[in-house]
Amino acid sequence: MEDTLMFIEFYRKVNFCQGVLTMILRSMAFFALAGMAGQGWCAEMESLRAQGLPDAGSILAQIQAQQPHFPQPHFPSAPQTTLDMCVFTEFKNNKCHFKCESGATLIEPAVRPDFSSGEPAGACATHIFRPVPSPFAQFNKHIDSSDLRDLLRDPNPEVRKAAVKASRNYIQNSYAQDPVRDMLGNRNERLDIRVEAARVLSHAAGYSRVRDELTEAIRYGNEPRELRVMAYKALWSVAGSHSSVQDFLTDAVKYSEKDREARRAAIWALFSAVGNSRPQETLTDLLKYGNEEEETRIEAIKSLYNAMGHYRVRDLMMDMVKNSNERKPVRLAAIKALSGANGDSRVKSLLEDIMERSSDTDLRLAAIGAASPDPADIRDYFHLPYKLENGGFVSPLDRE
Repeated sequence: MEDTLMFIEFYRKVNFCQGVLTMILRSMAFFALAGMAGQGWCAEMESLRAQGLPDAGSILAQIQAQQPHFPQPHFPSAPQTTLDMCVFTEFKNNKCHFKCESGATLIEPAVRPDFSSGEPAGACATHIFRPVPSPFAQFNKHIDSSDLRDLLRDPNPEVRKAAVKASRNYIQNSYAQDPVRDMLGNRNERLDIRVEAARVLSHAAGYSRVRDELTEAIRYGNEPRELRVMAYKALWSVAGSHSSVQDFLTDAVKYSEKDREARRAAIWALFSAVGNSRPQETLTDLLKYGNEEEETRIEAIKSLYNAMGHYRVRDLMMDMVKNSNERKPVRLAAIKALSGANGDSRVKSLLEDIMERSSDTDLRLAAIGAASPDPADIRDYFHLPYKLENGGFVSPLDRE
C-alpha cells in the first residue's frame, strides 16, 4: 500500500497518470484504490489546466487591455467665422436673390427641385448663411485707423496712392471712407490717385454720400475722362439695387453722355442691372436700332450676358449671329454670349450648325467655345464679379 502511494506520488510529479495505471497496478486488490487515486489526480490536473489556460476571448481581452495608449494629436479648432444670414426675396432670371443682414444683396443660381422627400424643395432656399465678406480674409490687417489717416495725408503722392489701395479693407468705416471720398473730389489731387479713389469707393457705393460723390464726378462733364470712366464703372455695385442709379446710367446711355468712352463705361456698369426691364430695354434697343460703333455694340452685348435667360435677349443674340451683314467682331461677341444660354435647344442647334458648316474658322472656334465655355474666360470677358473659396470677393473693377 505504501509502495503504491509512493508510485502514485512519483507519477503525479511527472504528469503521466495513464502510464501509472498501465505499468504498475497489476493486481486486482490494488486496482480499485489505484483507479480511485488516478481519477482524483487526473481530475485535479484538468482543473489546473482549465485554470492555467484561459480561452481565446479572455486572451483577446487581455491583449486589448495591455495595448499602449498613444497620445492623440491635438488639432486646433477652426477660427470663429462671423456668419451673415441672407433671406430669400425674389426669383428673377433663373437666379435666387437674397437680402443679407449686413445689407448686402446676394444672387445665387437656382437649383433643380428636389422630389426625393415627396415634395419639391423649390429652386431657392428660404435662407442661407455666408461668411461676412472680406476681400482678403486670409490676411491679417495691421493698419490702424490713425496710421491710415496719416498715410492718406502723406506729402508723398505714391504713399497716398498706396494708402488709398490699402483702404479698401476699411472703406466701410468713416475713418477710411471720408478721406478717400475727399480725395476723389479734390481737383488738386493727382489724377491717378483720384481714379484709384473712385475704384475703391465702389465697395462703399451703398452709402448715399459715396454715390453722390461719384455722380458729382460724372454729372457736369468737366472732370478728366479717366476719372469719369472709373466713376461710371464704380456705380455697378449698386446699379441692380438702386433705381436712381439705374435711371442715371440709362439716361447717360440714351441721352446725356456725349463722350464715347464715358458712355461705354455707363453701358459697362449696367451689366448688374439688366435683370430689370429699363436697363435691359435700353441695351437691346441700342443693338437693334442704334447706329453704334463696333466697340459700343460689343460692350452692350457683354453687359447683356446676365440677361441671357430672357428670350428676347437670347433671340436678339441669335439674330446678330445669323446676320452676315453684322460686323465680324460683333458676331463673335454675340456667339460668346450664347454660352449663357447653351442649354436652349435652338441655341444648341445654331452653335452646332456653325461648328460643322461655317466656312469661317474664327466663327467655328467661337461656337466651340460657347458650347463648352471656360468659366474663367467667361468671367473676364463679361467682367463678372465672383467669390473666392475663402469667402472673399473679386470685383470686376479689380481687372480694369
